[in-house]
Amino acid sequence: MTASLTQFLKDRFATSEDEISEVVKYFKHIKVNKDEVLVESDKVCHYFFFVVKGCVKTCFIDSLGHETTRYIAFENEFISNLKSFIEQTPSSEYVCAIEPSELLAISYTDFRYALNRTTLFKDVYIKLLEKTYLYNHWRIETLLRLDAKQRYEYMLKNNKQHVQRLSNKNLSSFLGITQESLSRVKGKK
Repeated sequence: MTASLTQFLKDRFATSEDEISEVVKYFKHIKVNKDEVLVESDKVCHYFFFVVKGCVKTCFIDSLGHETTRYIAFENEFISNLKSFIEQTPSSEYVCAIEPSELLAISYTDFRYALNRTTLFKDVYIKLLEKTYLYNHWRIETLLRLDAKQRYEYMLKNNKQHVQRLSNKNLSSFLGITQESLSRVKGKK
């Protein structure tokens, strides 16, 4: 089950088979059902996940029960509540499966151990932090500068997988618009 993570590391980092094996051995395979919660709000996030198969999201739920999706990870992507995971403090968001999913999970303890033990994992962590920063910048910019129609059109052009695989509920939550607005925008296409 670790073959996809092994290939992911081979494809993106100049390293040895031994170092890849050293990193991969800390990940444990887990299967989760659709809508299964991996991290609850107000609980500490103890795991970092690599999506082998399926789709996982991080989301906030406000006091009125409205959900806002912050991030969606598909195959060959990492996901966690990074703030809670790094600080080992209670999470302000949920991490849950959108589809039945197969994941590789590394615990906080093993994550820190691998980080201190291998150059590869340090490189993975740096790339992950860079990607997270760029992604968050993009999210803020699109939410502030683009209207609902422009956000949807951007997704159609640049992230078709989101449009194809996500329900209207999840897609609208990710775009920061209501399902009704999404339906109107789609209807004009």
